Amino acid sequence: MASENVVRVVLRADPGLPLEIVHEIAETLPADMRERTRTPVEWRIDAGAGALTADEQVEAERLADVMAGQFEAGTYDIAVFVTDLPRRAGTQPILAEADRAERIALLSLPGLGWFQRHSRARRGVVDLVALIWDGTPPRFAQEYTVREADPLDRPEQRFVTPGLLGRLRLLTGMIRANRPWRLFGGLSKALAGVLASAAFAVVNATIWKISDSLGPVREAVLAVLAVAALLAWLIIDHELWERPDDVINHERAKLYNAVTLATLMIGVLCLYAAVFVLTVVLVPVVLTGEALRSSLDHGPDWGFFLAMAWLTTSMGMAGGALGSGLEDESAVRDAAYGVRQRSRLEQQKQMKEASRGQGTG
Repeated sequence: MASENVVRVVLRADPGLPLEIVHEIAETLPADMRERTRTPVEWRIDAGAGALTADEQVEAERLADVMAGQFEAGTYDIAVFVTDLPRRAGTQPILAEADRAERIALLSLPGLGWFQRHSRARRGVVDLVALIWDGTPPRFAQEYTVREADPLDRPEQRFVTPGLLGRLRLLTGMIRANRPWRLFGGLSKALAGVLASAAFAVVNATIWKISDSLGPVREAVLAVLAVAALLAWLIIDHELWERPDDVINHERAKLYNAVTLATLMIGVLCLYAAVFVLTVVLVPVVLTGEALRSSLDHGPDWGFFLAMAWLTTSMGMAGGALGSGLEDESAVRDAAYGVRQRSRLEQQKQMKEASRGQGTG
């Protein structure tokens, strides 16, 4: 318990976005708690990295068991862990869990959904600390369509977002936690392949004629096929598609695959849009009216330039699939929850083996 009017709050988070959010929360948490609880105590905050590597990431178990080893005994009065991994009670996504007896809590970022991630996480941590400190009911129970699950059957309080809205919020929250826009920067070699293929198409007279004869329906079909080709190549080449095994069960594999597919789709579409805009600007500069008139028997207009940019972008995306095979594994594989979870479990296994080796030595 707190002593000498000092409350020690330990915040831990998974590396990446959760850790960034926790460091931001730590700066304002003392002021937030003074306003929230009106208690005349000093709030001391310790924020740092952790690693929630337990195998109960989706199907929830008792909170104290999941959090075992995350906080050193006797070093805190209240402990909160923030994770980017999802938790579910059956099919209901869990937003937060708190065990007042153990004085620990867990906040799952995917349960917050896509929007206002930082502000919602801040309010969520404040609410959990207040709940453990003096039993103050959390505000997110009213704000985020959250309800308490099985309050009579479990020693801890568990807050879930039920129904279709909850599952949709979990899915979008997991995609948001992946930060799919960062995938665009990681696809530098694929981008080089796309631009090289597009540049070849722009100066090819045969492509001019094909573009002039294609209608918008065929252009759209080609665009869909090109995006699908690059998407499929990324998944296959980097082995991102999860299959159920002893680490990831069937339901978890479906969830992870849906998030991976959506994350990669957003990243690939951002790549497509960027190349299309660049091509729209460059095509009228590179292709002169005289050169086109000799091949097309008519002068170009903006409809032709847009159709040409659309076709060359689609062709470039198909060519970019080859470049994607040269990408740094980490740039693409970070889009897969299953890959990250396997990596964390492997780290946990190595740490246990190292600890065992030190003990025998």
